[in-house]
Amino acid sequence: MAAAMLAALNRKDGMMTTDRSRAEQRLMNKAVHYLGRYSASRQRLREVLQRFAMRKLEAHEEAEVARAIDAVLDDCIRLGYVDDAAFALSRARSKRRSGGSALAIRRSLAEHAIGQDLADEALAEADESTSDGELAAALRLAARRRIGPYFTRESDDDTYRKQLASLARAGFSFATAKAVMALGSVDEAEELAESLRQM
Repeated sequence: MAAAMLAALNRKDGMMTTDRSRAEQRLMNKAVHYLGRYSASRQRLREVLQRFAMRKLEAHEEAEVARAIDAVLDDCIRLGYVDDAAFALSRARSKRRSGGSALAIRRSLAEHAIGQDLADEALAEADESTSDGELAAALRLAARRRIGPYFTRESDDDTYRKQLASLARAGFSFATAKAVMALGSVDEAEELAESLRQM
């Protein structure tokens, strides 16, 4: 896969190009290696390339390295190997499946320099299959942490407060956290989760 990516990135307008500087070629190899293993936003790939340049390209002029990084990023975007919208959607879906709140997802995407509008679109698309994505995610998190209706031991007021605080720290609103904690059993929680799924 990496060889195919490198071949595609070395083509411009259908023609093979060999006019890359040594710094740009090394950065391109690093980008191909990284993208072959990980999905990345434009910002994350820029950070990876900057760290690589600091370690391996110190002999090159700073301006040349900056131009090379921009050229590599532009090529990766042009060929579709880096797509912030697809990255945001993938990250939002993954975090929702593991019980991530909208707040936590927006924070995670902001770390990748994903704008608010793109983050909102990704979150809306990730929640398409449910009538209340936030409540569904809170239920998933409660199941993962074995809290609320999934707590198997005897519960007291202190335990209730700690579990409620756990949901709040994860970024869920007080109303959502209380709704999860009000469920009396796993069966009630599963029934609610099922009712949230849109067919």
